[in-house]
Amino acid sequence: MSMQVADFPAIPADPGRAETYRGLELIRHDPCGVEILNVDLTEPLSDDRFDAVMEVWHQGRVIVFRDQKLEPDDQLRFGRRVGELSVIHTEKFAGEDPAIMYISNVKEDGEFVHALPVGEMMFHIDQCYKPTPAKATILYAMEIPAEGGNTLFADAIAAYDALDEDTKARIEGLKALNVYDYDAGATHTADQVSDDAPRYAHPIARTHPVTGQKALFINRLMTREIVGLPADESRALLEKLFDHQENPAFVYEHRWRLGDLLMWDNRCTLHARRDFNPEETRIMRRLTVLGEAPE
Repeated sequence: MSMQVADFPAIPADPGRAETYRGLELIRHDPCGVEILNVDLTEPLSDDRFDAVMEVWHQGRVIVFRDQKLEPDDQLRFGRRVGELSVIHTEKFAGEDPAIMYISNVKEDGEFVHALPVGEMMFHIDQCYKPTPAKATILYAMEIPAEGGNTLFADAIAAYDALDEDTKARIEGLKALNVYDYDAGATHTADQVSDDAPRYAHPIARTHPVTGQKALFINRLMTREIVGLPADESRALLEKLFDHQENPAFVYEHRWRLGDLLMWDNRCTLHARRDFNPEETRIMRRLTVLGEAPE
């Protein structure tokens, strides 16, 4: 079964829990997601302030800086503090810097000019089809529709922790093959993928290099099979795990505001996009931070 995002239930908005942590004014959400209210990313962060932000990120998996007014250089400065930035290899999608990619439904001469322009996008993990998948994705809302286009974040650590012990034992040491064919299945699982589509096998249960917690490192859009298992057994187990990790109990739904800067941890979350009115403009500026080989 291939769950469509349109069928995914709405996650009720909640006010969250206000708190202060190392001088940061926060609103924490469950099961993941933290709003940071008193940081202005147009200014360089002190070492202490940056360290506090990173601690909150590791705790909350997804962080959002509200009410930002960022130029590309501001976003790049913050991204480079987080780590080495990935270069965009599809030239037509690149921005002012080789690390910037625009995700938008802007058209020129009747054609979309940026990546992933319209529609929903199934749950996925950025760059999981590479030997060293992305550590972080940093997305800035420049223009958004009146409604729709929400991003769903599933907490892969919470999903792993909630597995029964037999399933944890069954997947221990197994790897799953991830494939991304942008032409055949950019936003929805493709029935067939090209032989030259990028692919890589990673542990199903991945250990976070900072927190030491285990996460379910698979996703419905890009994970094709479990290495070494018969096809029927592989598919049955993957469907069980996909359904489990997409349980609404593990999901935070982000309702975008203009000026939001989101950073999520690709090592322990997966995300999906809800549909929106294609006649309304949606422009996002994205950076991706290089990661490490999953273990």
